[in-house]
Amino acid sequence: MAEFNKWKKHNEVPPYRRLDYQFDIDSLRRDLEIFKERQKEWDGLSSDYGGLCRSHTGLPKMFFATEELEKVSCLSEVEWSKASYAQMSLTEFDDGFSLKDRTTKSQSHWDRRIAKNDPAADERWYRRVKESVPPYLKEVLNTFEGFHRSRIARLAPHSEIKPHVDYDTTYSLRVHIPIQTNDGCRNFFILNDQREEVHFPADGSAWLINPGILHGAYNSGSEFRDHLIISVDSQELL
Repeated sequence: MAEFNKWKKHNEVPPYRRLDYQFDIDSLRRDLEIFKERQKEWDGLSSDYGGLCRSHTGLPKMFFATEELEKVSCLSEVEWSKASYAQMSLTEFDDGFSLKDRTTKSQSHWDRRIAKNDPAADERWYRRVKESVPPYLKEVLNTFEGFHRSRIARLAPHSEIKPHVDYDTTYSLRVHIPIQTNDGCRNFFILNDQREEVHFPADGSAWLINPGILHGAYNSGSEFRDHLIISVDSQELL
């Protein structure tokens, strides 16, 4: 595959965009239930992706309510079954991966940089699909060139993800595929002090998310919001 001459930076990428993909929502929901039964517990922040947290100095405050954080000193102490935000990871660390294996390169410092000089703290190494992932979910992941860290992200009723920036788009892009949602769920984006809110329906559609600008989400409804989130080490989507 030909390399891109120049990857777009976060200020050159729209906050969000509906992509030209349509997945079977019933199959996604079926596989999600199978996967939840196999995994048994929500987490994904302190266990499978614990290495990523080594690149941060404290708890990810954007995900949790203040009263939740007052009860714990580290992620492993969070009671995930009652947490406002939780994950189930679909991919795991691939010790056979190398940045040299990438088929497309941004020609930026991200091509050479490893977070904290530690591959376990770099999302791009989490690209091996777990054996427990059901077939249709695997098919969806394999749709996207350069997919790596992927997970089911759950936002509890009456909870929010506070405004935050993840990383520049020359490192990775994000794809959101809503599986369960309700009318009280919104993603929001803040650009040039202007806030825009959008509801992503759970109808099999896929959405590009710009991780390099201020963004967040809230769930004011009475049901959980489950999104499949796929990180993509490529800008072919653009």
